[in-house]
Amino acid sequence: MEKEILEKYMKAGKIAAKVLEFGRSLIEKDVLVAEIAEEIEKKIFSLKAKPAFPVNISINDMAAHYHPVLNDKTVVKEEDYVKLDVGVHVDGYIGDTAATIRIAGKDELIECSEKMLSKALLMFKPGTTIGKIGEEIENIAKEFKFNPIINLTGHSLDRFDVHAGMTIPNVKNDSKYQLREDEVYAVEPFCTSGSGFVKESGLPLIFRWISDRPTRLLEARKILDLAREKYEKLPFAKRWVQKEISTLKVELALKELLAVNALYGYNPLREVSGMPVAQAEHTVIIKEKPIITTIY
Repeated sequence: MEKEILEKYMKAGKIAAKVLEFGRSLIEKDVLVAEIAEEIEKKIFSLKAKPAFPVNISINDMAAHYHPVLNDKTVVKEEDYVKLDVGVHVDGYIGDTAATIRIAGKDELIECSEKMLSKALLMFKPGTTIGKIGEEIENIAKEFKFNPIINLTGHSLDRFDVHAGMTIPNVKNDSKYQLREDEVYAVEPFCTSGSGFVKESGLPLIFRWISDRPTRLLEARKILDLAREKYEKLPFAKRWVQKEISTLKVELALKELLAVNALYGYNPLREVSGMPVAQAEHTVIIKEKPIITTIY
């Protein structure tokens, strides 16, 4: 990996770590998730970086992909499991990190997710197979008598690409793919006392540019321009667009863009049995001594 690229990954990772710690300080009883999102975004820009994706603030059985809409009234409660998933980029090089915060205090579910992550990170060396990593993550979950989330995975990262093709499962599988030096991964184990599967729940709140397509609505063309230029083809929030275009027009325009496959929509994901989910995540660069970028 070129020195300049490594430096940008390291910078993005350190900023993401700082932003996640800042986000932890915002988790208070009865605070609006919309306020948390707003403050986290301001913090990212103040540190001379940009969001790699909208911060996910997923609570309890909501495992991933929840981001508040404009004027969202969702608030944090004392017993909630609040998963903050922060993505930051510097010139397209991404740091992706997450933690589960609970005002009432850390419990075994959160400890399980953290141990799943810490044990897995030690394996991110050249030659390790993806199947072995999944097996290690699954074994830690079973040690705590919880279930890993089977249909959520970690993922490789590339420049301006949050999901770059490779996946890191939370369970043992048959993959013999061997990690290669300088590959970059976001490692994010999820665990639950529920069944261990998630399902789509509700309409997308986060979107990503796929391609420019002819559209009927002027507002749809404006959203495509924003997605391509301002958001640099990275995931963006419905809430961000609502600040640019009237809410009613946003709904119609997003619906049209999804229908013509101009945008990809990330549906919120809930644990199917309704049980809480915990998540922990770091970004790691493959080396004989793995480099975890999202710590400082």
